[in-house]
Amino acid sequence: MIRLFLPLLYCFPAMLYAWDTNDVAKLKTTKICERCDLSKSDLRWANVYAAEIDGAPNLVGAVMSFSNLTGSNLYGANLEGAKLIDSDLSGANLSWASLLYADLSGANLTDAKLRGAIFCGTIMPNKKVNNKNC
Repeated sequence: MIRLFLPLLYCFPAMLYAWDTNDVAKLKTTKICERCDLSKSDLRWANVYAAEIDGAPNLVGAVMSFSNLTGSNLYGANLEGAKLIDSDLSGANLSWASLLYADLSGANLTDAKLRGAIFCGTIMPNKKVNNKNC
């Protein structure tokens, strides 16, 4: 029994934290992160306005509440289950992004590009659920 349990202790941290710490550091310092794995990352209060986060980055389950993403390029991003509560996404490019079950409560989407964005179970800034693509 103990032999079966020990390998799980070594694997569990990798399952808990999926993001690449180098990608997070790169994004915060250079505001450029192509094809990054930022899934489940904690980017609360991040000031990454006008960031280039393109190349279909993985932001599944990322927590980006209260972040400044003004004018950022999130084209084709996978934002499934991401928390963007009270974030500033004004002028951001979210074209073809997957926003399945994302929480955009209170987010600023003024002039954001949403062409082709996928919504299902998405909590919009007005707290209404958008099931457009379910």
